[in-house]
Amino acid sequence: MLWAGEDPALHSSLIEKLQSAGIPFIDKPTGDDKTVPSADILPIDWKARFGFEVAVPSSNLDVAKKILEKLLDQEPVDMEIAANDSPEPAEVKLSHLSAATCAVWSGSDEARAGFLVQALKENEIPARVETQGSEATVYVPREEETLAREIIREIVEGAPPE
Repeated sequence: MLWAGEDPALHSSLIEKLQSAGIPFIDKPTGDDKTVPSADILPIDWKARFGFEVAVPSSNLDVAKKILEKLLDQEPVDMEIAANDSPEPAEVKLSHLSAATCAVWSGSDEARAGFLVQALKENEIPARVETQGSEATVYVPREEETLAREIIREIVEGAPPE
């Protein structure tokens, strides 16, 4: 046994280095033993349920250990996803909603108006609803009017794009 652990980055690097060095190895998931199950319904297993085990022939063990030591001496691979420092889309849409002055749909069904607004927002079109009495009107910015009307037509008529 050369190495056993749960670090996927180290595991991947070790396998890659062993292959490039031409060292034969056996790679298997931890706990992949073919042992007979015990009669105990709640056995306490001392092995981890997740991880990797890498073994090499004893004739290559010294060279493989040197490869492993070099990998262990390296800084850990940074697998963190970089933070997105761009402003939130909601903030951009809120400031853009003041430009939503073009009426693209009106009707007495407030639920449908809400659905249309959500459909437009999914297509990155800022939209707002104004209700006066029983009439709801959906507004979008003038530059988005053509696309918004097409999306609404597809929804209301159930027709595919032209």
